[in-house]
This record gives sequence, C-alpha cells and structure tokens, in this order.
Amino acid sequence: MAAAKSSSVKIGQKAPDFELPDQDMKNRKLSEFRGKKTILAFFPAAESPVCTAEMCVIRDSLDELRDYGANVLGISVDGPFVNKAFANNHHLNFPVLSDYGRKVIKKYGIVMKKLASMPDYNAAKRSVFVLDEQGKVRYRWVSDDPLVEPNYAEIKEFLKKNNNGSGNN
Repeated sequence: MAAAKSSSVKIGQKAPDFELPDQDMKNRKLSEFRGKKTILAFFPAAESPVCTAEMCVIRDSLDELRDYGANVLGISVDGPFVNKAFANNHHLNFPVLSDYGRKVIKKYGIVMKKLASMPDYNAAKRSVFVLDEQGKVRYRWVSDDPLVEPNYAEIKEFLKKNNNGSGNN
C-alpha cells in the first residue's frame, strides 16, 4: 500500500503553482507574483475569531511587509463570496484566494481534517510560507492547532534579514 502524499512543502523546494479565484472572482496564478517575495498565509475559516485576528494583523503590517519586498496572499477553503464579505468586513488590502476545491492545500500538504470536529470538513492548517523571488520556499510555519497564530515578529525579522533592497520599487 502506497503512503498518502501529505507531506508539507519544505524549505528550498519550489512552491507548487496554482490558480485560484480571489475575492473579486479574478483568477490569480502564483506565478504572477514572481519577482518579489510572496507570503502565502493559509487560514482555516473566514470570519472565525483567530483567522480574523491573523488577517487583520497582516493587513495592519502590509506596508512594512511591502517595504521588505513582499506581496501577501491570504488563502482559505471558503468560497469567493465568503472571502469577499470577509475582506470587505475587515478592509483586507491584499488578495484573499479561494481554494474551495481544496486542491492547493493538498498540494502543500496542509489539510486539516475535521475542522471544529466536523466530519468531512477539511480546511487549511494555519500556515505561512515565504517564497523568494523565484518561487522557492524560504520560510515555512505550519500549525496543527487552528487556535495558534504565527509568530509575526519572526516573519518580519526573516523578511528584514533577507531583504535585498527589492522593496520600494
């Protein structure tokens, strides 16, 4: 019997490409963000308290993240209409992508089975991947606990140390 392919994308690997609709139903490809660092912030459920807090911290840090040369993409399994309401309700100023088919969370090996103990409700594990300008994973953080937020200071410090002056362009 073959082992299930569920290992998370590792540091140094090229991030799997994808195409997902954003909150405005515009299909966005990961490859369109090459040339700058890209932060992929996967979150389990729009409008849940911890996800709302996380996305608002990212929103409030966006200028600083961009100064370090990074774009941000929020990604959840929620539909684009839910993500649009979520983005509007919280004034999110970055694309929020819908992995409603759950293909990307499978590619990245970050499927959280039974969100909130609901059978068959698979969501994204709260995860952050920082990709370099060529699309390789340079930082990864994956939590098995949906209530744990990423270490925002650590992410900023990583970006600051790895800023090659590509910000402000």
